Order: sequence, then structure tokens, then C-alpha cells
Amino acid sequence: MPALNTDTIDTDLLWNRYRNNFSRHMLGVARYVQHSVMNTLQEQCGHRDLRLSFSPYIHLLRQGDMRLSELADILGISRQACNQAVKQVEAAGYITRTADPDDGRAKQLTLSKSGRKLSRDGERIVTRLDQHFAQLVGKPELADTGKSLDSLTRQLSPRTNRPHSHSQHAQVGALLARLSDYIMRRLMELNYAKGHTGLKLSFAQVLTMIGPQGGRIQQMAAAHDVSKQAISAIATELEALGYLQRQADPLDARQLVLQFTPRGQALIADSVASVDQLEQEFGAIIGSAALKQMKDTLYALYRALQLEQDIFDLSGTVDIALLARQLRQQLGTDNSRALAELLLQPATNPR
Repeated sequence: MPALNTDTIDTDLLWNRYRNNFSRHMLGVARYVQHSVMNTLQEQCGHRDLRLSFSPYIHLLRQGDMRLSELADILGISRQACNQAVKQVEAAGYITRTADPDDGRAKQLTLSKSGRKLSRDGERIVTRLDQHFAQLVGKPELADTGKSLDSLTRQLSPRTNRPHSHSQHAQVGALLARLSDYIMRRLMELNYAKGHTGLKLSFAQVLTMIGPQGGRIQQMAAAHDVSKQAISAIATELEALGYLQRQADPLDARQLVLQFTPRGQALIADSVASVDQLEQEFGAIIGSAALKQMKDTLYALYRALQLEQDIFDLSGTVDIALLARQLRQQLGTDNSRALAELLLQPATNPR
């Protein structure tokens, strides 16, 4: 499909579509789930050396032991890349290699005792998140959304949903996390077809966080719970590709704001068209009525959780609720509580 002609599009409408669409809402809630699970696993359950990238390996091995080659095939990656990732999970103590009962010369990958506990704790946390989501949007609405997400996941990522999985119900949080990987890859494929061949999945951490007035690296880092250096490195790559430029912050001369170039604005228009294509593909699988219900529920969740509320606001207005959420993500429960106690103490005059 050819690239979209931005001269024929209402700019305000385009930005509104870019900021408010079902894939953004779905990915935003999925990211909230991932960060919430990671923080709880580390702070309350005592699991250390965790990475979000461990999730698919823990999920698949929970369903049964398998050889490295089988795991690589299911994930759609090379055996070498899979082995490198497995070594990281193994070093953290969550995977072990045991003798293959069908071939004494071969090894199979097995969850360790810590890995099994990690998996159980993760499911328990996601269950609590689902209960919280049901309170926010309604239990029937969340259940219907879970059914739609389950249908999409089985159709679009069948290899990661083996039939002997022992999950007895569709957890919306877990399904969102799994489907989000497909959404990001599919949108990148669609944008590739429109001429944007230099894109990477990691670029979404920056591209989706820039509004008409630009975006600040610090806000992006806080929203994704990563370092400012990581966001800056991605921004540098996008500058080299011609999508972004850095300009002085009108509110703080010491800071810079990331702005889209004309090529970046064309990418926004093409991305909106790609989201429309993806929506049509989802509708063909679950039907228009189920798609609308799912979109409405995810939008309600996105709003109720106040996700990315101030990302596009460069006016300097402080959102206390969002600031508190970002601080909890960065500091953890104990340090956040300590900070609150310090803030409540009477101010002292400097000597």
C-alpha cells in the first residue's frame, strides 16, 4: 500500500487518531500489567534479576519441558538467539537443563524450583490485576474482552498457546501481554510496506510518546520505566533516519524537546492507516460487535488507569496522580512510603 498523502488529511484529526486508537490503548494497558507484575514479583515476592524478556520463556516452559530447538521454533527466532536468551534466564536461576527422556544424549529445558514459584506468583498477581480491572470496567465487560483476546491470541499466535496449557480461564492481563508483541510486530510490518524500512520495535518507546508540541525524554523514560540514556539512544537513531529533530524546550532552555520532522509526520499518517488495517484484521477474526466491545473496554481501562495522561502536555502542568504512579514505579513500595513520610514532615528553615 502506498504511503499516505498528508496534504489531504485534517492535521488535528490525524493527531487525535494517533493519540487515541485501540492499539495504543491495548499496548498501554499491557505495559501497565507488565510493570505491575515485575515490580510486585521483585518487591513482594523476592524474585531477583528479572527482565520482561524472560516472560515468554517462563510461560512456555510452564506448559511443559522442551528442547531448545522446539522453543526457538515456537518463538520464531534462531536457535542461537534463543540459546543466548535462555542462558540469561538460566543464570538468573529460573531454568535448568535436564536429560531428555527420549534421547539420553540430548538436554531439555525445565523450569527450576524458583522458576515454578515465579510462574505461580506471576499468575496470582495477574489474577489480582484482573479483579481490579473488573472493578473498573465491570465483570461482564472484562469477561467478554477476555474471550475476544483469547480468540485473537489463539488465531494470531497459535504456537505460543499449546493445547495442554493448564490455565482454566482467560486472564486479560496475561493475554494482553502476549498479544502486544504481535501487535507491535504487525504494525511494523505494515509500516515497512509503506516505505518505513528502518523501523525497530524499540522505536515505539519514543514514537508513541511525541505529540504535536513534541516530547521530553524524561517523560518517556518515566512512562516506560527505563533510563533516560536508553530513550536518548533511540532518539538518536530516529534522528539519523530523518524522523526526529531536537529543539530547545520553550519552558526550560536547558532542556531539549523531540519534534517530528516532515518525514516523521508522514510516518504518523502511515501509522494511523496501519492501525486501521490491523483493526480490520482483528474484526475479521472476532467479528465487528466483539471488536467494538473489546475496544470500548480497553479504552475505559486506559482512561481509568490514567495511562500516559500527561505525555502530550508540555505546558508544565503537574499531574499529581501520574507523578505518584511514576514515582511508585521508579522507587518501589518501601521507598515510596519513605518519601511520603518525608514530605509530610514539617519544613525546616535552612541555616
